[in-house]
Order: sequence, then C-alpha cells, then structure tokens
Amino acid sequence: MNLEQRAHGVTPGLRADYGTRTAAAQAGFALPYLRPGMSLLDVGCGPGSITVGLAEVVAPGAVVGVDHDAPHIERAREMAALQGAPNLTFLVGDARALPLEDGRFEAAFENDVLTHLGPHAPTAAREIHRVLQPGGIVAARDVDTSAVVWGHRTELIDRVNHLFTGWMERRGSDLTLGSRLPAILRAAGFVDTVTSVSADTKGTPDTVAGHGQITLDLLEGPFGRDLARWGWVTQAELDRLREGVEEWRHHPDAFFANVHVEVVGYKPAA
Repeated sequence: MNLEQRAHGVTPGLRADYGTRTAAAQAGFALPYLRPGMSLLDVGCGPGSITVGLAEVVAPGAVVGVDHDAPHIERAREMAALQGAPNLTFLVGDARALPLEDGRFEAAFENDVLTHLGPHAPTAAREIHRVLQPGGIVAARDVDTSAVVWGHRTELIDRVNHLFTGWMERRGSDLTLGSRLPAILRAAGFVDTVTSVSADTKGTPDTVAGHGQITLDLLEGPFGRDLARWGWVTQAELDRLREGVEEWRHHPDAFFANVHVEVVGYKPAA
C-alpha cells in the first residue's frame, strides 16, 4: 500500500484537527531536551502546527518539517510565513527514505508517524537515526489504542472502535505500535531511552462534538465506503453506527482519550 492508503483517508475535518495540535500538547515530553540553536527535524509534520512551536523553542536553530502529503506542506508553509519563522523549512518527502543528508540534525521529533507506517516503522526509525548527528536526540510519540478510553461507551461505540481499528490495520497502520516503540527505537540504534505516557483528550462539549463529527465524516467517507465494499457491515448497520456516534457526540458524559507512548533516545556519540 502507498502512504496515502495507510493514512486515514484524510477528510477536511481531520485536516482541521491536525492543525490544532501544538508543541506544548503533543511534544511537551520533548521540550526539556531541546535548547536554542539546535537543528531539528519534524518527521511527518502535517500542517506544521507542532513544527512552528518547536521552531520557537530551538530558534535560531534551523528546523525542517517533512511530510508525504503535499497539501499539508502547503498549509505548513503558509502558517510559517504568517507567523514569521525564518528558521523553518518544509519539504515533501517519505519518512522511509528521507530526502536529507546523513548527520544533519541534532534532534528529531515524530508524532504518530511510525503508527501509520506500520510494518515500515523500523525503516523510518533507521532513517531518523541516519540523519541525526552522533549524540543527537530523537523524541518519538505513538498511539496505543489497546488503552483508548471512551466516556459514555455504548455497544455502538464499541463497534465503531473495533471496525476502525480493523480498517486501519488493513490499510497498513498499527494502532498498538506505541507499546513497542522503545524496542523499535533501540533496534534502530538508539540508546539510553526514556519512556513516558500521555493522552490526547477530547473532554469539552466542543471537542467531543468535533471528534464525533470527524468520526461521522469518516463513516460517510472513506471508512464507511470501505466497510461496505469489503462486506464488513450492511447499509442498515452503517446507519445505526452513524446514529450511535451522533448520540455520543452530544451526550454530557462523553469524552475520548487516545493514549500515547513517548520515548526519548540518543544516537550514540562517535
């Protein structure tokens, strides 16, 4: 499968959601290891909302964001121009074969990129290792949905969750990669790893409703189409799943938390 197939099948709602991510929220575990003047690579930078924050932390150090999705890179460049980030560059590229020279960066960051690469995650981890200087640091963060938490969990929500996990696996992603992240990085050559855990939480009425709408958009779009095409659901069940999500997104007890494993590691010094 190609990279686009391994991704969600990005809907407008997902693109907007990616743009709400920040260095403080998604890269907070990495910030204590960064310092002004460091060169940094953001692998799978998406629309650049995290990258811009990282660039502020390491300024005037040079920061490069790489993503396979050209529309994301276009949005990232627009954001960087609006915010005036002269130390920031964005490139279209594949995490499995980064278009960058050996030993260029002092630090690298990734958020859920290895998750979406699935069986190709070890290749991407080795590529990150390659482009880091000796003594350089990687900060990696990937989901593990075996620990996902749904508030107001219903039978229909359980069914959606089960189908979504199966859909992503068939498309090449690995939604339980997080628990194996330390091992993947150590196999790529990183040492002295430090592991922590955090969660991306939708807990306010607005964010719960927004997460539910993203799920509805997926059920109306690539997710639902594939489920029907593969014979995993009938049209009647698909309608019930939509009704279940619609009920969930407006329920006062609803919330969602996606648990992530965070690992910091080092490329051995020469």
